[in-house]
Amino acid sequence: MLPVRKTNMAIYFADSEYLEGFMNYIAERDTGFVCSGFTKGDSLVSYARENDIAVLLTDAECFENGAKHVNSEMTVVLTERPDVETAPDVYTVNILQPVDEIVREILKAAAKMDISVAQGTHPLSGSIYSFFSPVGRSLKTTLAVAAAQQLSDREKTMYLNLEADSGFSVLYDREYDTDLSDLMFYMRDGIRDRAALMLQSATCDMQGVSYIPPVMNPGDLYQISCDEIISLFDVLQGAGYRNIVLDMGSLLPGFEKILMASSCIYMPVRHDAMSSAKVAQLFSYFRSSGDTEASERIIRVEPPYFRDIPRITTDLRGTEVGRYAAKLIGGMDE
Repeated sequence: MLPVRKTNMAIYFADSEYLEGFMNYIAERDTGFVCSGFTKGDSLVSYARENDIAVLLTDAECFENGAKHVNSEMTVVLTERPDVETAPDVYTVNILQPVDEIVREILKAAAKMDISVAQGTHPLSGSIYSFFSPVGRSLKTTLAVAAAQQLSDREKTMYLNLEADSGFSVLYDREYDTDLSDLMFYMRDGIRDRAALMLQSATCDMQGVSYIPPVMNPGDLYQISCDEIISLFDVLQGAGYRNIVLDMGSLLPGFEKILMASSCIYMPVRHDAMSSAKVAQLFSYFRSSGDTEASERIIRVEPPYFRDIPRITTDLRGTEVGRYAAKLIGGMDE
């Protein structure tokens, strides 16, 4: 179990409906912050005299109308001019963006400023579904995403992509300001709470499935060890993810450790001679290395020809691929 240590956040907006909506959203995210809301500056000042505030969240008008004089470890100001210079402990965020993006920026800033919170109490257990294959064009990623969508209908699920060139920024037409390599950097500093905050700031949604943006620089992937990936599993499970779907591209050194940590291992294959040769060589490696336990747990999958293969950005649940993935993970009767 992870220890519970809630951290105090004060939120000051003059608009009571906006305040209530923001507080509800932060509570639903299970950020580890206990939020106290204020619509009047004098009430906030009185509260600050009796309580230590880790993060003060306000807007530009309220900041000028009293919030700037309230002590906190970090003050976050929502403004239409986030490029304006501020004091070192004041962080500006563009107010003209969705609330999930605003909260993501707040959590990222808190992690950078060493404001630590615990993410509730969750058992460090769950299921890890690994999809990997030495064979290209085998529908590995499509099957992994479809399986993750099916699993997310049952329990909180994280899709984790370990490919050097995932193509996600192109598929989603966006540039991610935080990716897997940034999260691993915070894990390496040994401060689990900061990593948990960075995890929340990095997490995106894909048809009900959480995902961490894959590495944008292919070289970054090979700076990540398998032991670090296994440590990340603990962080994810501690954050309440009951299912982790791992999409492995190029096999990292020591990848057998990841396979052994997996609950299920699926290897999509194809029928052609080159694909069969690649699979045979991989299993020859397992035999020569003496690591046959992992290889014996691999489930070879030969996906049928699908009339239509949709983009992974869409809802795959009702498609042929989605139904096949559901049967694969035991989510549907034959």
